Amino acid sequence: MNDSAVEVELPGVHQVSDRCLRCFNEQQWYAESFLYDYFGDENVAGKRILEIGCAEAGLLKYYNTKGAVCSGIELTDTRYNNALVLNQPGIIHLFQADICIPETYQSEINHQYDYIVLRDVIEHIEEKETALKNIHGMLKEDGKMFMSFPPKYCSYAGHQQVIPKWIGKLPYLYLLPNFLYRAYLNLLGLPEQRISYFLSTKRTRISIKNMKRLIDRTNFEIEKEDLYLLRPAYSFRFGLPRIKNPFSSIPGLNEFMTNGALYLLRKKSI
Repeated sequence: MNDSAVEVELPGVHQVSDRCLRCFNEQQWYAESFLYDYFGDENVAGKRILEIGCAEAGLLKYYNTKGAVCSGIELTDTRYNNALVLNQPGIIHLFQADICIPETYQSEINHQYDYIVLRDVIEHIEEKETALKNIHGMLKEDGKMFMSFPPKYCSYAGHQQVIPKWIGKLPYLYLLPNFLYRAYLNLLGLPEQRISYFLSTKRTRISIKNMKRLIDRTNFEIEKEDLYLLRPAYSFRFGLPRIKNPFSSIPGLNEFMTNGALYLLRKKSI
């Protein structure tokens, strides 16, 4: 996706970029074409669903059409404002908060959820254990949590695919030492804010091995695990088929060749 996309004006003061509109459409597609079946429930009417890091909230918009009671947390100003513009006011409960700081969301949450979605967000969170412990308290005893992330050593764990110039999209580029990576990003003409984002993403990413340890430590258990070479979102973005990692059982290759690690979690049985 091109970060220099032209902005289009929708009703209201806030403007939503063409790139963010594509993200919104992808979120709706992902919910309809993949996540709904992945959760495995035929009817979500009346179920409460929370998405953490909902961005434009397209995923929640789809679940709302299926009768779910939807809430979304978004931290960044731009994407939160996008969600407000792109969704009918009052239909989806949207609020700004930091999942690691309960004081920022306690006034917005007064019940537990049947479903919680954490899609491609955990890799950006510094305090992952704090986040998962807080989420644990938000989930009903029989609830389900979906989590996905690009593993630490996969080809695009650094999210460099969003760099506008093709030469910046090289796989595994982020594995360069920080001083070389920064120098390279400077040569590409990226502003300091974007360079800081890429260096931050490099620092906070997590491996499959460490994530599974963290899941266990925060009192979740894995109901379903799928490691994708070509993850489901690539079908929307590039028209590619979903392909699971054929090397997922081989230590090392499971980390380097998995571009999307997907988990369905439940609370541990007492």
